[in-house]
Formats: sequence, C-alpha cells, structure tokens
Amino acid sequence: MLSDTWKLIAVAICLVLFTADTVLKPQDKPNRMVFFELHRGESPTVIGVMRDDLVKLPGRGAARIHDALARGETLTVWQYELKKTEDGSYQEVPERQIQLGAADAPLVTFGARIRLPND
Repeated sequence: MLSDTWKLIAVAICLVLFTADTVLKPQDKPNRMVFFELHRGESPTVIGVMRDDLVKLPGRGAARIHDALARGETLTVWQYELKKTEDGSYQEVPERQIQLGAADAPLVTFGARIRLPND
C-alpha cells in the first residue's frame, strides 16, 4: 500500500515539473523578416532585415536601422522583387543582398507596401 502511494506521489511530482517547464519556459519567437522601404530612385524598394539581426542593433523599434546608419554603420539587407507566379498571382521574393550606408539613413522607412504593376 505504501509503495503505491509513493508511486502516485512520484507521478504527481513529474507531472507538476513537466507542466511548470512547459508553461513557465519562455517561448522562443521565430526569426522572421521585418520589412522596410528604401526610397532610392523613382520608386521605393522593399528591403528586409531578419528580426534577430534587427534586435541586436541598439535602440528601440524601427528606429534601430535609421540610428545604426546615421552612426555610420554599414548594414546588409535583402532587397525584394515582385515576381509573377505561374498561376498569375504575385509573390514578393528576395532578389539579392545589398549594403546600406550612412547616406541611406533618411531614405529608409518602416513597413512596406506592395505595389502591383499595371497589367
């Protein structure tokens, strides 16, 4: 009888520890792309920075890019291009990596609007 009680207590302790580990452990956010617009030339270009790379920069929010560039840092970002898929829809895909410098600081804005071509 005593051994059954200890077994139940052991199972209960394991369940409590498992639940505490699952509930209290901070959940990792997936690393995803944060989009900006670069206003060089005639029309804005969509650029993206991985969230983990963005939060490594000092500052708060979207101003991190602007502040880093204004301090003279060079940042490598992805430039995105709008491509037409086989089914006729459009998809924004990474085209190439580009470098941003201090002169680009005032040209970068948070968020990106996708502009569909006039077909």
